[in-house]
Amino acid sequence: MESPVPWFPIWGFQHDSIESTAGVLSSFVCNRPNDRWGLMRDGAVASDRHAWAAWSMLRRLEIRGDCLARSPDTEFLRIVAGTGQISEGIKRAGLAVGSGPSWIYFLPLVRGESPLNNDEISTEIYNQNTSKALHLISSLGGELLPRRPVPSQSGLAQINGTWIEGSHSTLEESFMSHLSNSIIN
Repeated sequence: MESPVPWFPIWGFQHDSIESTAGVLSSFVCNRPNDRWGLMRDGAVASDRHAWAAWSMLRRLEIRGDCLARSPDTEFLRIVAGTGQISEGIKRAGLAVGSGPSWIYFLPLVRGESPLNNDEISTEIYNQNTSKALHLISSLGGELLPRRPVPSQSGLAQINGTWIEGSHSTLEESFMSHLSNSIIN
């Protein structure tokens, strides 16, 4: 049996249809506390386990100084999208014109080589950052959605991942495997 993971600090929200990603991103960047906060389109993250795996890859790259993007929020999008190209990562996982629900995420900083085995990853990371997330959602004219990320075939296709129905891997495992493309490519 797999052990449960804490909720990843990601909050779903509903907003008006996006007519300009530049306008939304500009407003978000002006209001966010730092570049460890980011925005992502719905479907790009399959689950809390998937988000923590992408975060773990991000932390390893940060510790080694091997990030391709200049900011952690963009590097996280690139990793989630399973690509070695920043622009492709933004295209696959970033906000899109006309998109519906979106996600605000926070990328915690912790010490050590194995961040998920670190005692600093607690169930409180989500709770401690919820008020900031709600403020950011409000600044974008959005409303919090009471849900967590779930894997979908459309989300996997959006990030150019593949899953063969009837295979021995689950949809979530296909998302997890796709992360490795961000390092391989």
